[in-house]
Amino acid sequence: MTDPRPRQLRLCARLDGLDAAERARRLFVPALASFPPATWPLAALLPVLDVNGALRAALESRRPFRAAPPSVGVFACDPFLRLADLLALLRRAGVTSIVNYPSVQLFEGETAAALASVGYRVEAEFRLLLRCAEAGFAVIACAASRRAVDAALGLGLRRILLHPGLVPPADPAAWWAALAGPVAIEGGEALAWVPGDQASRPRRRIRL
Repeated sequence: MTDPRPRQLRLCARLDGLDAAERARRLFVPALASFPPATWPLAALLPVLDVNGALRAALESRRPFRAAPPSVGVFACDPFLRLADLLALLRRAGVTSIVNYPSVQLFEGETAAALASVGYRVEAEFRLLLRCAEAGFAVIACAASRRAVDAALGLGLRRILLHPGLVPPADPAAWWAALAGPVAIEGGEALAWVPGDQASRPRRRIRL
């Protein structure tokens, strides 16, 4: 019997103690490790983190994944991003799936307009994902609005992580239907965003 529930991705900053199945359902953003999980949605948007640099350091300091790697969050609008170098590192680390998170689309109002005026908009993130896909990586487009969903689908992206934004929708079911419906119509897969948590602690045997 097919499970009707959408696949989920849970944001995490550490991978310690996760088994392979749990790890494969995580979106790994190690730059958030020093912040409490409750602050991650906002912390990810503040200009205090080197998201891609922290990812690089975390992957270089651990053994490559042999199975069930997590998806990794890449800040696609980083003006200093050297994509070829990052993709080479991800290959060495055994990472196969990339998400455009953090995303500039979570900004609103004047900040969003100012970023868009210099080219920092969600379409630029999606185009970078297409370059990653051309290099052989699985890509997941993080989208927080119907406009972003339509932009992703229009560019040919078919796996969409639906992000509720900084303020949860008043009617989650209606919000999901409005965004996941167009993905399904296009033959794509809508994935559910799950709020972040810290790393699971290594399991300990209980001695009786």
